[in-house]
Amino acid sequence: MKKLLLGVFLCFVPLGAMAKYAPVPDQWNYYISANVGAFVSDVDIKDDSFLDFGGVTNFEFGGKYNKYRVALALQNRAEVSELIQILVGHTVSIENMALRLNGYYDYASGEHLALYVGAGLGINRYDYTIQERITERTESKHGASFTGGVNTGMIFSFWHLGIDLGFAIDYISYPRIVSYGPTIGLRYNF
Repeated sequence: MKKLLLGVFLCFVPLGAMAKYAPVPDQWNYYISANVGAFVSDVDIKDDSFLDFGGVTNFEFGGKYNKYRVALALQNRAEVSELIQILVGHTVSIENMALRLNGYYDYASGEHLALYVGAGLGINRYDYTIQERITERTESKHGASFTGGVNTGMIFSFWHLGIDLGFAIDYISYPRIVSYGPTIGLRYNF
């Protein structure tokens, strides 16, 4: 995992040298953004542990002051147990809805390109269902847990629009999910 993070970071560092630095205004600028991602997830729930692919959507409202951004994000993600479990008649489906406060730092910022790192903390609401076809046992549970994450990426901006390409690692405390993968999104600056 450390090698993966280092590799992603090293991919973005050379782009910082290419960014043409522009003066940063000393005022708050607000934005809304939406992005989607495809993730590989390590999931532990009750007696089940599996590696899976999942999807995530984020909607964010934030403000930027100089090179710092603060945003409130609504995140929705879905996980379904791996194919082998489904074939033997045992499925686990998990849905998570999180509200997070995220902070970002644009470590290289130019007129049309910004490179950033970020982190966030929040509260997650989960719903999961475990189904076994052989015994016809079904178990469902919902509740709240803690969530957090880190990310890095770049934003290409033209006029009021920006395209956000990034990489994120998220953690949910229960059901325990550690996921990582690329994201792509669109941002509108007011």
